[in-house]
Amino acid sequence: MMLLRKQSVLTALAIVLTGFVCACGSKPFLKVQYQLPSSSTALAGERISLAVSDRRNDHSSLSSNAKKSIKNFNGTYSLVVLRDDGSGNLIGAYDLESLLREIFRQRLKNEGLQVIAIADSADANLEIELMEFKLDIVDRKWVLHMSYQAGLSKNSGLIAKESVNGSAERLKVMGKSDAEKILGELVTDMVNKLDVAKLLQQAR
Repeated sequence: MMLLRKQSVLTALAIVLTGFVCACGSKPFLKVQYQLPSSSTALAGERISLAVSDRRNDHSSLSSNAKKSIKNFNGTYSLVVLRDDGSGNLIGAYDLESLLREIFRQRLKNEGLQVIAIADSADANLEIELMEFKLDIVDRKWVLHMSYQAGLSKNSGLIAKESVNGSAERLKVMGKSDAEKILGELVTDMVNKLDVAKLLQQAR
């Protein structure tokens, strides 16, 4: 029953996204393909809560130049999660904050962690603060900048903190498809760069 329900949800999502394309000519969302790292069981059994907050001064994800090229974008991202064997699943459609929350949740589960909703019941609490996320066009290249801070805490307070910064660029040849490629590549690199095991080790 759960499998049928999940398939129905994904089918409905696909119909909605297809409808967007048909109705608008140019789809109002951007596709993000997140590549999971190799799975691990090293952290199996540990419980962690996850919170993601948008701390950017400018909440627009596109520069004025990027908006001219990506028309009708309504701030929605469709997420596809890829695994080592090449398989991929369409997970859903999200705003930016919810997108990153789901991607980090997928990453933590892939590490063997149990992601729970109630912070008081967790062994540790991971908070991701998004500081920068901007897609731009400079000299006929797509340029993406992203940065965030990750803080691990327990009831006693903040225990460990890590800052992750990065940028990527890609020649603008195919328009939106190149923008989606750079989104998937940098988001994958930035999320997978976080050393979850090291943060939890500092918390012990």
